[in-house]
Amino acid sequence: MSPFAPHLGEELWEILGHKQTLAYEKYPEVETKYLEEDSFNYPVSFNGKKRFELELPKDMPVGEIEKTVLANQETLKWMEGKMPKKVIIVPNKIINIVV
Repeated sequence: MSPFAPHLGEELWEILGHKQTLAYEKYPEVETKYLEEDSFNYPVSFNGKKRFELELPKDMPVGEIEKTVLANQETLKWMEGKMPKKVIIVPNKIINIVV
């Protein structure tokens, strides 16, 4: 809060029982383990046109991704009963189904 409202930040810091001014306190260090995500929101496209997004785990193998996408209700709607000619999967990037 201090960068946006320094006077108010200093007052609150003092109310919390700190004696030294907030300006001289050490800035908290970033812990990257809390910034990493476990899943990825894949854009699913048909013949190069994005139709919907599907959230899947990042560490899911390509074969499992293909099975999951082809079994999805949205996929069945866009394929209209046709068989896919090719399924292109770029891990953690995009899924493209050529019909």
